[in-house]
Amino acid sequence: MDGAARAVSLFFRIAVVGLSVAAAVVMATASQAFPFNYGGAVSYTKYPAFVYFVVAAVVSAVCSAAALYLSVVREAAAGWAVALLDVVTMGLLFSAAGAVFAVRRMAPLYLGVAGADTVAGRWVNGEFCHAAGAFCWRVTTSAIICAFAAAAVSVAVLTKGARHRGKH
Repeated sequence: MDGAARAVSLFFRIAVVGLSVAAAVVMATASQAFPFNYGGAVSYTKYPAFVYFVVAAVVSAVCSAAALYLSVVREAAAGWAVALLDVVTMGLLFSAAGAVFAVRRMAPLYLGVAGADTVAGRWVNGEFCHAAGAFCWRVTTSAIICAFAAAAVSVAVLTKGARHRGKH
């Protein structure tokens, strides 16, 4: 059972790295242009929670990759470091996904003016998902990917713990 638990843990650690990177890429490419009468475009950079999401997803991918490396190369010697990296990864992924799901539901749409500085633009009342369907789809998809990454790191930690539980 020890070998099977290790394989499951490593599989989910690899999945966390891939899912974290995928979530960051999907969010970082989230933008939508509107016809001229609407006045511009919307991008993830206009929402601080979405910028946090991208940074958190990238940092969690790095932490998860480091935990994966330590789990494979220095399993016995780096137990505390892997545990610390796992906690950081879980905290970042769960908080990032939660932030996006919350903001996605409540935030108004920011219409920036194409070619202007970041101050130009206006906020439109109502959820941005009503007006910016493609942007909303990317934001929602990235949050779902992030939630799966958070679940995957949880499974990786639980299977690692199950592996050690039988030895006592």
